Amino acid sequence: MRIPRLLRRAPVTGPVVTMVVAALVGLGLELPAHSAPATAPVAVSAAVAPLTTSTDTGCNTTPRKGFARCMSVVRTPADHVVTPDVVAPPSTALGPADIQSAYKLPTARGGGQTVAIVDAYGDSDAESDLAAYRAYYDLPACTTANGCFKKVDQNGGTNYPSDDPSWGTETTLDLDAVSAACPNCNILLVEGDDSSFASLGTAEDTAVALGAKFVSNSYGASEDPSQDANSHYYDHPGVVIAASSGDTGNTVINPSSFGNVVAVGGTTLTRDASTARGWTEAAWNSGGSGCSTVEPQPDFQASLDTHCANRATADVSADADPVSGLAIYDTLGQGGWLQVGGTSLASPLVTAMYALAGTPAAGTYPVTYPYHDLNQAADLFDVTQGSNGSCGDVLCTAGPGWDGPTGLGTPDGVGALSYGQHGDLVGQVTDAATGAPVAEAVVTASPGGYLTHTDSTGHYDINAGVGTYTVGVTSYTYTSADHAGADVTPNADTTVDFALRAKPQATVSGTVADGSGHGWPLFARITIDGYPGGPIYTDPFTGHYSVTLAGQTTYQVHVVPVYPGVLDTPEDGYLQQDTALAVGTGDVGRDFGLAVDANACTAPGYGWNGLSEDFGDAHGAAPGDGWTVSGSKAGWRFDNPEDRSAVNPLDSRFAVADTATTGGRMDTTLTSPAVNLSGQSAPQLSFDSGYYGAAGQSADVQLSTDNGRTWTEIWHRTTANGAGAVDIPVPQAAGKQGVRVRFRFSGGHGWWWSVGDVLLGTHTCTALPGGIVSGLVTDRATGKPVQASAVGDTASPGDYAVAAPTEEATVSGFYSLFVPAGPARLSATTPGYAAATATAAVSPNRTTRLDWSLDAAGGAR
Repeated sequence: MRIPRLLRRAPVTGPVVTMVVAALVGLGLELPAHSAPATAPVAVSAAVAPLTTSTDTGCNTTPRKGFARCMSVVRTPADHVVTPDVVAPPSTALGPADIQSAYKLPTARGGGQTVAIVDAYGDSDAESDLAAYRAYYDLPACTTANGCFKKVDQNGGTNYPSDDPSWGTETTLDLDAVSAACPNCNILLVEGDDSSFASLGTAEDTAVALGAKFVSNSYGASEDPSQDANSHYYDHPGVVIAASSGDTGNTVINPSSFGNVVAVGGTTLTRDASTARGWTEAAWNSGGSGCSTVEPQPDFQASLDTHCANRATADVSADADPVSGLAIYDTLGQGGWLQVGGTSLASPLVTAMYALAGTPAAGTYPVTYPYHDLNQAADLFDVTQGSNGSCGDVLCTAGPGWDGPTGLGTPDGVGALSYGQHGDLVGQVTDAATGAPVAEAVVTASPGGYLTHTDSTGHYDINAGVGTYTVGVTSYTYTSADHAGADVTPNADTTVDFALRAKPQATVSGTVADGSGHGWPLFARITIDGYPGGPIYTDPFTGHYSVTLAGQTTYQVHVVPVYPGVLDTPEDGYLQQDTALAVGTGDVGRDFGLAVDANACTAPGYGWNGLSEDFGDAHGAAPGDGWTVSGSKAGWRFDNPEDRSAVNPLDSRFAVADTATTGGRMDTTLTSPAVNLSGQSAPQLSFDSGYYGAAGQSADVQLSTDNGRTWTEIWHRTTANGAGAVDIPVPQAAGKQGVRVRFRFSGGHGWWWSVGDVLLGTHTCTALPGGIVSGLVTDRATGKPVQASAVGDTASPGDYAVAAPTEEATVSGFYSLFVPAGPARLSATTPGYAAATATAAVSPNRTTRLDWSLDAAGGAR
């Protein structure tokens, strides 16, 4: 029997049948391609009604991999119909004077600075719209003729891409936002051929090549491990590269997650005459932020408590809420005056503010400037109210200091965005006893949050603003040291050397094993905070590990299993263990027992208490695991011949009685094997149902407590839909042996009933009798690993493991499979090799090793 590896529902506690009705559209379920009968199934009306929101997203198409979407959000009236006022801006929209007032901008500055806007597709009206906007607000003319405005294609020429209304609105917003914040700045518009990162990245390089020192990017896409292939486009020392943090709440997008990019978050800016500033700000509830899953933590965030071991966004922020959005004049996109927000507004605003602050220093990354500002309290408005999600910490909730939605805050003038006068803190870090250089020591300087590492010679160099600092140094194998009162003077070196004392070392060793009943060893990854050697791994067959650590230190240790991806699911079903490990001057023995995630119950060797079935062992028209099919015509199948959508979007396996396969009516029954519910006081029947009611059609579920001699109906549908998760208490089966369930469908006209993820028993995660078989699969001739081999139990074809690299590729060709105790006949198959079979004596609660050597030319093992 295949143990379902899915997210599970909570057990039913009420005395009545409960069913969560899932609308067809919400589950992605399809109606049959045949002519609908007179009483065709109807989805819940709410599922097909238009979504009602207070904003309309201009670039609201989810991009395919390798492409970006823009981040402009147009404010619309309550009826959600955009009716632009072609005479004047909306009365609620902000203008240049509002932006300049709210952020105390020195608008007389900025002459000669060029702010580049990178967007996708063309906007033939860009210059004329810009002229209309600037004329209305009495800003200096910015045209091609006077040299203020320039438009080029992604390669710097005039082969402009075709117009796109949505990206046209984005382009207009970007141009008008720069004009509002820096009226005297020149503007360079670079239009990418399309919204691919290849085109946008080429446009980015072109903007820098044409001399722009300030580049705004109001677009992004969900993070993806392949995104680093694009990082070179956004790596330009001495240039401000800013990007929107996103408009979908507590979510990280790229390119804002690159460490060299200024990730610009969003706020709601509100006029408030009762404050000295005249304005108040809170985190915009849709602004993007969070912890990157791809990009490492940059040095400038290492001294902050971001609740994130990687890159955290945002860095700084500005107005983004469309309710407090900017007025723009847009002909191509919406046809007149609009009020627009989104972090698409915040990015060009902040980029223009950087331009007001002055040209970045060569070789520096301007994203670091606000982090190292010695006068943050005066140069930044600390936004402490609002949130963009329910993560429960600073990654989505505004508060004092850095937070995800607003970063370090919003600009109060441009002091935080300026490089200013600088000097260098330099020095050598050595071993106090030997004088040998200490490489990779962490050197910090505060205030300002500066951080760097020593090189192979023990040398470090921190370029810091003029002021007095405390310099500290830490190294994994040495005691920490610091030096107060280091004075940095303009354009000079201040030398601070350190000689560190070495710490004693100790070896920590032990095993990692299952801690929920089976006790077998686990292949696991152990991450030790502060240990520079990276994660360590247990032996995949014994669970043993050993590591040498610096002594006289307490470490935080994180242990989690790591296995090749099983085709069903990548998770291993265990809970991560986090614990403190005190290491003194002697060796330490420490074992770890990992608990199964009892809510999911997906760990190998565990299942719900009772009969649990996802029909993974079934093949074609034939059921598996002792289930039987009966009826007047071929009925229940397990290969989804008509390609129906999954009952549960998380599950691709289910049984289906589909009249489209017979061309007429069918009356068919699917019956379970008997299950022993002795000892269970509150069993239930749970299943996913995809039934859509019609006249002359029925779906019935019946229960037997005497091994099929008599049956009782416990669920019935005719013309009422039964699509969703069904939970039925069956107290009559409590303590009984020989309990069975059967599903009967009678219908025609191309309709069907699908059933999946069946449980007859209790949602109590239970250890199943059996053991683990694991080993390596190799090529007999070369000895090299053979990846993606399926190793399985021939008695249960649906149970198999995949020989593949682990998550970190530390072991290749490895597989691990749960098998019932006793002699097991196993097979190993993979394309290009002859299938092999072998017998293993599987001991309960233990690991049996079985390696395979496959022959490419036939014959194996």
